[in-house]
Amino acid sequence: MNTDLIHQLAVDSLTKKLAQAESQASQSEALYLVAASELQSMKDVLDYDSDLKDLFEEVKTKREKGES
Repeated sequence: MNTDLIHQLAVDSLTKKLAQAESQASQSEALYLVAASELQSMKDVLDYDSDLKDLFEEVKTKREKGES
């Protein structure tokens, strides 16, 4: 058996797997950043408008209690 060939194939396989894992991690990070930005925007709006924040809290409480 050619040890060098085996090592090269193993390195190639690991390289592909690492690239795929890093690509998935980057996509997950991007999705997280978008979601965090959207949540921050909503929080900023609620902080700006106290009436809207009160309504939000009221609806949230009703929803948690299972009311409609």
